[in-house]
Amino acid sequence: MRTLYDLSDLKESRFGRPPPRHGLILLWWFAHECVLIDSNGRMIARCDPENGAFGFHRFYNRERLLPYTDLPYYEVGNLHNTDSLPSYVTQYYTGHSDNSNKDRIIVLFNSMWNRFDSVYVTQHSGQVKFDQNHTYCISIKLMKDIKDLSREDFLREPILPKRPNPPEYLAIDIINGGHSQARPYITVARTPQPVQSKTCLSKKCYCVLICVLILLLLIIAAIVFLLYKMK
Repeated sequence: MRTLYDLSDLKESRFGRPPPRHGLILLWWFAHECVLIDSNGRMIARCDPENGAFGFHRFYNRERLLPYTDLPYYEVGNLHNTDSLPSYVTQYYTGHSDNSNKDRIIVLFNSMWNRFDSVYVTQHSGQVKFDQNHTYCISIKLMKDIKDLSREDFLREPILPKRPNPPEYLAIDIINGGHSQARPYITVARTPQPVQSKTCLSKKCYCVLICVLILLLLIIAAIVFLLYKMK
């Protein structure tokens, strides 16, 4: 199973995209509301999955989607239980069996130490089964990165591609991040001023030198002519 170590890995995985999928905002909510990372880099649980907080319920791993363990797995993110999650997570839920309710988070919960030993993101491949090829482990580093970002910045960062280098012409590039929180941005590239090559400059200098020499010859000729007339 692939581990997502940073935001670029998350972006490449395409988890939670495109809209109306809710995986990205679900992951941001989980990082900010359910996880506290201690000084030893462990994910302390701020909610109790055993009590069904936020719609958490047991995931029995019958199809061996995740590694075998003696600790229990818990699943969250089913938007059918719309009262369990904040409105900013559920706002794009259509109420139908479509992509708006496709994404889930699964945690390995250690109740003895009140911590999440592992966090996974996945998506449904049908009404019941999860997609083995689109199931990822979330690293603690990525969890920290998400916690350091505001909701708006997080939704922009994985979704929007990197801005290209300014082209050599005037261009207006409008990119929409998909979610309402991801605001469009406008990039204006200025037309660079033409730069004269060294060859052009050398030709100009040569022409100026020729003109100066001709002018000197004319002046000398005029002086010789005047001296001749005075004799």
